[in-house]
Amino acid sequence: MFKVVIDTNLLIDGSEDAYNYGNRIIDAVIAGHIQAFANRKTLRENQFIAPQKITDQNYLQKLNYFFASVNVVDRSERLNVVEDEEDNKFVEAAIEAGADYIITADQHLLKLEKYNGIKIVRPAEFWNTYQDESGDGWTKWLKDFIK
Repeated sequence: MFKVVIDTNLLIDGSEDAYNYGNRIIDAVIAGHIQAFANRKTLRENQFIAPQKITDQNYLQKLNYFFASVNVVDRSERLNVVEDEEDNKFVEAAIEAGADYIITADQHLLKLEKYNGIKIVRPAEFWNTYQDESGDGWTKWLKDFIK
């Protein structure tokens, strides 16, 4: 099972529509197919910003289920590896969680590409990898097509 840290921008972008990659990733976390992690600082940021940026009440309710599904880790090591210092908290959470991915659209984080074996990717890239690994993506389609 993939272990991920999700940037705040993914939660906000997910409100665009049900087919948005962020929305799909949130659904997979709620369903227990993906493990999401955050430190207290990132979780507080997410819970504070979401109602300010999102007007869809049904999506905000979904985010409450998402927040309840997030595994909280403590930040023991402070890092200074991201150009925008505020984004270091996502890398810190990923290290503490032993995460496989940080999922983000933030250019400062994406510039790193990888840190300590943690891949830093856009939502679409993660979703495609997740679909292929879980057998629900192109691999499944090809197998069904060849039959």
